[in-house]
Amino acid sequence: MTDPFGALNACCVAALGQPVSYSPAGSDAFSLLGIFEKSTDEERHSDGVYARLFVNLADCVVQPNQGDDVTVNGVAFKVFEVLIDTSGGVRLALRAE
Repeated sequence: MTDPFGALNACCVAALGQPVSYSPAGSDAFSLLGIFEKSTDEERHSDGVYARLFVNLADCVVQPNQGDDVTVNGVAFKVFEVLIDTSGGVRLALRAE
């Protein structure tokens, strides 16, 4: 049986996602769709611009890690936290470089 939450994750990313460039440390960059969100508590910190990005783990060429680079709409971010859910979704906490 297909995981209903995994299917929901895939549908949400397909409907709401936007193209991003993901650059893992030591590997080639790749493109994928992700749901980008800048309306987070972290964004309110005075030491930088923070955001979150939700992607499907299956869409990643390699598993996301802290220190990887992400470019969204021409803005470069650094991954500082990776939260993987049990349904194959990944929530990345980002800080603008």
